[in-house]
Amino acid sequence: MRKFIRTITGICLLPLAACAVEFDFDGLDDDPVFMIDAHLRYEPYTPSASNFQMYLYAVPSAAGEREFSEDARCTLKVYKNSELIDTKDYITIQSFFGLIADNYPAGPGDEIMITAESAGFPTASSRLVIPQAPPEATAACSLSEDGEFLKIFCSFKDDGGTDDAYAFRFMSTSSKSRPYDNYTGGYDLDLIFDDSSGLLSSDTGPFDIMWEDGYTFFGLFDDSFNGGRKEFEVTAFMPYHAYDETLYYRVEIQRISPERLRYEIACRDKGSNILGFIGLAPVTFAYTNVSGGTGCFSGGNTGYTNWIEVPLE
Repeated sequence: MRKFIRTITGICLLPLAACAVEFDFDGLDDDPVFMIDAHLRYEPYTPSASNFQMYLYAVPSAAGEREFSEDARCTLKVYKNSELIDTKDYITIQSFFGLIADNYPAGPGDEIMITAESAGFPTASSRLVIPQAPPEATAACSLSEDGEFLKIFCSFKDDGGTDDAYAFRFMSTSSKSRPYDNYTGGYDLDLIFDDSSGLLSSDTGPFDIMWEDGYTFFGLFDDSFNGGRKEFEVTAFMPYHAYDETLYYRVEIQRISPERLRYEIACRDKGSNILGFIGLAPVTFAYTNVSGGTGCFSGGNTGYTNWIEVPLE
């Protein structure tokens, strides 16, 4: 613990010991930009529509005005296969920060484009094609000898014809009867990847990245198993359940835009690069697939294993 405290103290004192870093803002664009973080998700249990969730922020330029007018508005437009299907013109730039949510009649193979427009801002735009259905995944589980941990084994076959990325969610629920297949709720299982520290953030196990978006997702590129079968095992703390209820778990597998994983990896690297902020390490640049702005617009197509009973005895 003392060694940890000394390390943190040393990092905090680095700015005082380091040479001053000067930033020259001459020549930078004065225009603010829109920051977009959006995901369009197709669910097998609601095939008539895809769920759209988006965070939209106005980001001032370092060389421009730092505040926005109270009357400033943003118009968000959504296109499906080049046809305008929605316009939202009520977004107040100065005070708006939060979630835009909607459902659109779109499915696998449809091209979706979004644009954010406002006076004084470059038009931010991004597009995607909703992925095809993910491969069918199988799962099995076992208990540790002391009954404190749940080990989940998962397997699926990758499509060799495309460069794929996947997102996984591991969830559990307890009830007196088996949940219906279309029940997509439940609680995230707390996975353990580093037994020495007990910290999930210190390692991502068999995955390339982990991120939070209301739920915990684990991302995986198919670079090392393209066209082959992927198998992995994860360990989770045994979730709480009432004595008179049965515990169930399932695995969500989402075929997802590779841009989402690249963006989340860049966010992690940027947030971890403390020395880069004070000029003592190379700067970490952000990844974006938004033209005229910054952020990420991604799509996903979701599949699930069955709800599987945990053998408690």
